[in-house]
Amino acid sequence: MIENIRKYTGLMVVVLVLLFVGLVFLDGGISKAFNGKPVMEVGDQSISEKEFNRQRALMQLPSVLPTAIEIPENSRLLAKHYLGETFMEGPIPKTPSFIVQIMAEYLQPSLAEPERFIANRINIQKGGIEFGVTPSNNEVENFVETVLFTDTNGNFDQEAYTNFTKSRLSNIGGIPGFNNYIRDLLTAQNLSKVLGGGISTEKDTERELFDIQKQEISGSKITLESGVYEGRVKPTEEQIRAFYEENMQNYNSDELRKITYVSIEPDWDKALEKSKEAKAKAEAEEAERLKKAEEAKKKAEEAARKANEATNTAEEPKPAEEPAEPQAETITPKETPPNESGVGAEKSTETETSNSPANDGAQGDPGESGEPAPTPAPSNATDRILESKATQDDPALGEIGKDLNEALKDSLSNEKSLNPLEPTPAPIKPVTEETPATPKTAKEELNGAEKQEAVEALSNSIEEFYQKLADNEGEDFEAIAKDSNYEIKQSEFFSKADPPKELSAVIDSLQIGKISDAAFELPENGDSDEKLSDPYRTSDGWFLIRLDEVEDSLPLTYEAAKVQVTVDLKKKLAREQMVKEANDLHAELTKKIKAGKSFADAAKELDKEVTEVTELAEGQTFNFGQRSQKLPDPPEFVATQYTNAGEISPIYFSPSKEEATEAQIIFVEKRELAKKDEFETDFGKLYESTTNSIRFVALSNWLYDRYETSGVISPKREGQQ
Repeated sequence: MIENIRKYTGLMVVVLVLLFVGLVFLDGGISKAFNGKPVMEVGDQSISEKEFNRQRALMQLPSVLPTAIEIPENSRLLAKHYLGETFMEGPIPKTPSFIVQIMAEYLQPSLAEPERFIANRINIQKGGIEFGVTPSNNEVENFVETVLFTDTNGNFDQEAYTNFTKSRLSNIGGIPGFNNYIRDLLTAQNLSKVLGGGISTEKDTERELFDIQKQEISGSKITLESGVYEGRVKPTEEQIRAFYEENMQNYNSDELRKITYVSIEPDWDKALEKSKEAKAKAEAEEAERLKKAEEAKKKAEEAARKANEATNTAEEPKPAEEPAEPQAETITPKETPPNESGVGAEKSTETETSNSPANDGAQGDPGESGEPAPTPAPSNATDRILESKATQDDPALGEIGKDLNEALKDSLSNEKSLNPLEPTPAPIKPVTEETPATPKTAKEELNGAEKQEAVEALSNSIEEFYQKLADNEGEDFEAIAKDSNYEIKQSEFFSKADPPKELSAVIDSLQIGKISDAAFELPENGDSDEKLSDPYRTSDGWFLIRLDEVEDSLPLTYEAAKVQVTVDLKKKLAREQMVKEANDLHAELTKKIKAGKSFADAAKELDKEVTEVTELAEGQTFNFGQRSQKLPDPPEFVATQYTNAGEISPIYFSPSKEEATEAQIIFVEKRELAKKDEFETDFGKLYESTTNSIRFVALSNWLYDRYETSGVISPKREGQQ
């Protein structure tokens, strides 16, 4: 027996391997063996829970692609190949994130339907093979490098791509998973051209509609406002109660929700320190660069100077030596030694002063004749009196006179401040010390880009935290958050209309709105992981929330709802009166105009005020470089677009007849086509835009048909059998 085993060892190994492979594929294939039990099926393909979660995470990819800059012109050329030129010239900034979001509309019409997203991807992959429009690996990589990760100069941004792949692709299959996703987006665009290629509108019809849109209209109008009628209606108590009972379902309390959440912000002090270090380093590098540039400049100037000197020395003849001019002898006057009384010194000083040319004729100094400078006059009356008294030399006064002079001098000095001719000194204002400004926090000192960089730096740790929660199927939220050193917070019950301040931050890159709005996107009934949100990034950090409790909206009693019911009823009655009067007025005006009267005369007979309208036209379009923005068409233009000259347009109720707050009756006196320089170009863009819309509708309908015929079995929810 042992000898047989030794003899046929190789054969037995082969048999065991084949037996194992057969057991694996007997139970549904290798994917089931390694990925777990399937939770979803699309035709003949089974989707494991792990793959389902990976695909659901992939739906968030468009929102985490770069949003900071618009793609440059050379990148737009490639994007136009897939999306069309009219889309790329629209008003919204063409960032990589936005471009992928638009392309992904085919695949994921709603984030709440991951099963449709998965089925659409499978059907697009099959359609790409069927119609031969699947892009190659080179085409996919070229789109990623040229459109999604390009710098402002149109070059591939390797650093941004590397950071993105390291921080964002761990839970979606890495770079291969990312490239396959982009391949499906490009395949969908190619399929739309094939499926919508045989569908088009009649160009003549498009031209007529376009011409109507480009009309300029003039005329007159009468305007009725519902607010005028509200002051006239006074509903009775019976009417109010009856209206409440008829519309009771519209008067409910707000739905309230309570959540547990983590709010994760960067260490702003460290972020500020890092920013300062980076700025200091940049300044030092700039200073070093300028220093080297200055040194190089000096060296170049020195070399140029030496070269010029050498050239001048070689070319210019040496000048002949000239005899030196004799220098004049300098005679130093002898000093006269002063005698004991100092007379000699004074005389010498006077001589120098009188001979100095600098002092000739100077104001206040001796003139040319040597006369003493005049004494300045006293500045005011008091000084003149004091001066007069001080210079009097009357020996008859004696000591008594001197005392009187001193007393008079003191008296006049005291009276000097009371002189009415002197200006009153301004009162000294008390000095108020300025309150020092409150010092800025570290977060306030950072600019927008620095804050965004600090928030983005947390993405890896947030992904790890979220992955732990996903692996644990949403259970133990508090324990996992504690292990990750994140503070758990819990809100009180709040409504969507009145959220707490701490939940009012706006979510970046998504259309959800505020953090509080995301709480109302979560299902009231579902598994723990379904009540857990994705990580949401704001300008200040990250949020991740779990729905805890829901207080359903409840009907309000008549007393609680009476005020609002009364307001709504008055608006309804006023609107009905306005609509009735507008219809009656329109009929009377039409009758009078047919009888030959002018619109103004007919309105005057009916006691209605007429307002002139001129040059009514479509909303203006503003161009901002490669982008443009068209304003909405004015209501008067919408009302008269299809009305002939000499007729009254149909009554225009805004915002609608059912909720009208205003009614306009417009008489069209004149209309003419306003052709501008860009008239034909605009028509071409309109026609292309219509074609692109047809492509979108064609592919969307194709995907819905394929979904229905693919036998999709969605994952079972809680409570399903």
